[in-house]
Amino acid sequence: MKQALMIAMVSTILLGACSSAPANKTQYYLLNSPTTTSAVNTDNINYQDSQHVGITLLELPDYLRQPSLVLQLSSHQLYYSHFNMWAEPLQSSITQALAQDLNYFNSRFNYIVTSAKNQVTADTVVVINITAFHATHQSQALLAGTYWLQGQGVQNPEKEYNFTLAVALKENGYEHAVEQMRKVISSLAQKITNNLVVE
Repeated sequence: MKQALMIAMVSTILLGACSSAPANKTQYYLLNSPTTTSAVNTDNINYQDSQHVGITLLELPDYLRQPSLVLQLSSHQLYYSHFNMWAEPLQSSITQALAQDLNYFNSRFNYIVTSAKNQVTADTVVVINITAFHATHQSQALLAGTYWLQGQGVQNPEKEYNFTLAVALKENGYEHAVEQMRKVISSLAQKITNNLVVE
C-alpha cells in the first residue's frame, strides 16, 4: 500500500513538472526597426522641388504571403517557423524599407510608396517583382526578382533589371537572419539608385 502511494506521489510530481515546463514562445520580428535604421537628413531637402518617384511592390509569391519566417533547407525544400513570425505584413515592410533607403542614398528624388492601382501621385514609378526573400541553407539572406521603371522621361522604360542579392549570415538565429535580410534590401536600394536615370 505504501509503495503504491509513493508511486502515485512521484507520478503526480513528475506530471506537474512536465506541465510547468516552459512552452515555445512565439517571437515577432520587425524588418524596419525604428531604433536602428538610418534616418534621412531632410534639413537640406526641398521636397516641393524634388521629383516624386513611386515604389510599387507587386504581389509577393505565395510562400511569402504568410507571417512565418522562411528558411530554405535544400534546393527544393522550405521550412516555415511556427515560433518566429513577422510582426507586420511583409509586403508593406519591404516597400517602406526600400523607400527609406532610397531617400537615404539619393536626395535628388522624393521616394514614396505607391500601390499598383494608384500611381498617379508619382512622376516616375519603380515597379518591383520579388521572387525570393528568405534565409538559405547556404548561410545567406537572399533577395531575388526584377524591377523596371515607368513614367515620362524614363530612359529605356521597357528594360527590366534582374537582381539576385545575398548577404552572408555570420551568426545563428532568426534575429541575425532578419538583420541581414534588412541589409539585402539596402543592397537593392543601392542598385536601383545606380540604375535610375530620369531626364
